Amino acid sequence: MNDQQLLLLLQNSPSKGLAKAIDEYGDSVHWIVCKIIGLNNSEDIEECVSDVFVRLWQSIDRFDIKNGVPLKSYLYGIARHTALDYRKKHQKDTLSIPLEEDSLSLEMDFTDELSKKTNTAILHEVIENLPPPDQEIFIRRYFFEERIKTIASTLQLTEKMVENKLYRGKISLKKQLIERGFII
Repeated sequence: MNDQQLLLLLQNSPSKGLAKAIDEYGDSVHWIVCKIIGLNNSEDIEECVSDVFVRLWQSIDRFDIKNGVPLKSYLYGIARHTALDYRKKHQKDTLSIPLEEDSLSLEMDFTDELSKKTNTAILHEVIENLPPPDQEIFIRRYFFEERIKTIASTLQLTEKMVENKLYRGKISLKKQLIERGFII
């Protein structure tokens, strides 16, 4: 089933559409939620996954297939944001430091859809080309919003080493983004 068919099914028959979306994307959404929330409470994970699909259904009228964004990407974005919201609500000691343009000291105007897509592609490419363990540190810190202590423990590094890699990585990332034509 393609995106257009699933979109129509979600709009015309929400229960069937949600069932099909869960069949198609449920495992991936579950994986995203687990990575962000953690595996310690399966009840919380299942509740969050359910909330993701409810939010998909609630926001389906705002999704425009003409923008060229696949429905699964839209759903994965909902999953990420829902899991982050859920984790913040349930784990009061979580520090949240998202990787945003502000942290790189870049001013960007994302009103132009083409520049947004170009910038996103460049950002993904630059992060994919980071050497190990820098790439994993960036992904864990800025995508999954893991704490530095957790990253250090998982990767068997000192907290100071993780902090240094993040600091140096942001400087290098900014330089590479500008060199590759990041649209500011």
